[in-house]
Amino acid sequence: MNGRPQRTLPDLLHDQNPDTHLIIDCFIRGFNAAYGNPAADHWDISKEEWQRYEFLGDRVLDLIVAQTLFTRRDSVLDEGEMTKILSSVVSNQSLDSLTRRTDPAGFARLVPASIGEQNSYGERVTGGAFEAFIGALYCETGLDDVACFINAIMAEARDRYDPQGNAVGILQEYFQKKGMPPPEYEVVARAGPDHRPVFTVRVTAPDGRFAEGTGKSIPDARQAAANFLLK
Repeated sequence: MNGRPQRTLPDLLHDQNPDTHLIIDCFIRGFNAAYGNPAADHWDISKEEWQRYEFLGDRVLDLIVAQTLFTRRDSVLDEGEMTKILSSVVSNQSLDSLTRRTDPAGFARLVPASIGEQNSYGERVTGGAFEAFIGALYCETGLDDVACFINAIMAEARDRYDPQGNAVGILQEYFQKKGMPPPEYEVVARAGPDHRPVFTVRVTAPDGRFAEGTGKSIPDARQAAANFLLK
């Protein structure tokens, strides 16, 4: 032994540059020793309990990111801007990208064996692993410690995100979280010469609201329509 004291989980969570690998390892050892198989090298938890933590972690994540956006001092964001940023940075796609960028092997240890045996790690699974992890950390350490970790690990995605950049994805994620189908897009008009066309796209939300947008390409018109609907 080198005589250095072992760092606690709250201590690791408060690092300005958190070591995700160490945090996951410390969490798994502590959780398994208390509630599961201490010899397991992965999070020893049932699929059902994992999903309960995932549900909780999703809400904790929303609260912490929303609070940070609300209290930021560099610029005052309105409700629409905060909603767009929040919906993007906590989406399955963003969380999947975060886990793969920071510690893919570590987050794979947080997936229940019943899911891991399928050898399929899509955005829904990796994003869910992050949410379940946050839910469990909240139960083990409390809101303040988890907030330090989330604000540090998600700072880049939160602060550099352009709320106008992916309105289509924001709308889809918003309605998916409500258990509703995604919005439908329809090209309703095309004008201008062939070498310089202008497209008009109508987006219709599952609740009946709709908006139209124009662009030099169909994807641009879709984004414009989605932005109008978000507003």
